[in-house]
Amino acid sequence: MGLFLVGSFKGANLFTKLAFIFLCFAMFFGWISYCTANWGRTFGEDNNDYYLGYGVWRIGNNEDRNFVRSSLTYVLPLPTIFHADGWLLEWYGAFQAFATFGFICLNVGFFLVVLFMFVTPCKSNADLSFWNAINNIFGSICWLVAIILFGARFDKKFDTNFSERTLHYSFGLAIITFALQLAAGILLLLTKRGGGAVQSSK
Repeated sequence: MGLFLVGSFKGANLFTKLAFIFLCFAMFFGWISYCTANWGRTFGEDNNDYYLGYGVWRIGNNEDRNFVRSSLTYVLPLPTIFHADGWLLEWYGAFQAFATFGFICLNVGFFLVVLFMFVTPCKSNADLSFWNAINNIFGSICWLVAIILFGARFDKKFDTNFSERTLHYSFGLAIITFALQLAAGILLLLTKRGGGAVQSSK
């Protein structure tokens, strides 16, 4: 089995090998970006050690206990992690939708490139390679829209209760995921029938 996988990888052309490697890294960075609450952080005016981290579906703080901001006239208990799904903020809903489309396309793209390289009936299938290229390019565009939405709207007007906002590592990983997925899509467009994977023995 191991020899078969190694042989299939070695038999693939350069474009397919690079697309597979790019998608492997894109999967790694994309999963971290999608699942972590660190696209951006907001810091309290009276306590720079306290911050909220914003992710696609979760918002969390860096406290192990509920936090009360002394500058507010009311008590504001915040759990360590709370949900952002159902948040009635239009741009954030659009950001969540595009990030999710990009994430789904990324997973589908990786699955299809594995089929294209390692599953005998799918090897060197030009149609599969073409549609996977379209899938990855569309997914990368979705990541880009999500990145632009979050980067443009997560500014000083986002939450006036906090004095400072910064983009953080999940945002950066999303940019890397976008670039890798786009590159993989372009590479898959360059593959040709008969050159994408090992030929079936006859």
